[in-house]
Amino acid sequence: MYQKDYIMRMIEQLTIGLAALLGSKSKTKIEECHQMVNEALYDLTGMSEDTFLKLSHKDLISIISGGREINVEKSFALAEMLKLKADVSKDDAARSYNLYLKSFNIFVEVILSQTNNEHKGHQTINEIISVLRQYKIPEESNLLLFQYYEYTRQYDKAEDVLFKMITTNKKVKMVDEGFAFYKRLKGKTSIELENGHLPLDEVIEGLEVYRHLVNYLI
Repeated sequence: MYQKDYIMRMIEQLTIGLAALLGSKSKTKIEECHQMVNEALYDLTGMSEDTFLKLSHKDLISIISGGREINVEKSFALAEMLKLKADVSKDDAARSYNLYLKSFNIFVEVILSQTNNEHKGHQTINEIISVLRQYKIPEESNLLLFQYYEYTRQYDKAEDVLFKMITTNKKVKMVDEGFAFYKRLKGKTSIELENGHLPLDEVIEGLEVYRHLVNYLI
């Protein structure tokens, strides 16, 4: 509990400090923002910015968790800080994209490892998704996005991502993932599907379109 409270205070103080500095938009203040986030990231991970930019999101989760079971609080804190770092790095599009993508991947990877979807990180994830829409997202992240939308019961959005993926990724594993998705949807109640903005008639229609698309592409 102490570690969780400490991490939450660190994130809160960092967010408030950055908001105040970014309001000025001066070059000096922006550099101060970078220094603040880098120091916080080093305190949390013991790694420099160059190091965590080179590592994959899975490696970062493993390192921060001590190579054992996922440390949820520290992983979420890392994802939050990487998002903040991306926010203050928008003058460097490539670096900012790298940071947003790592933040998104860590957030979703950790959320999918949990047994509930009540974590408060969803708003931050949606902010990151809005930014990433302007980029071409790699296959691994698209799959995480698909799984995230299904996990959070946004079935219409999950279907949209599925169709986007199948046109660019024709691997058997991805094809099977789509059919399994529709099978899971058909096992939902009408209310669940309605709440997920994909009623049963649209699920059936979507499955038929998906089947025809797969037969055409493969």
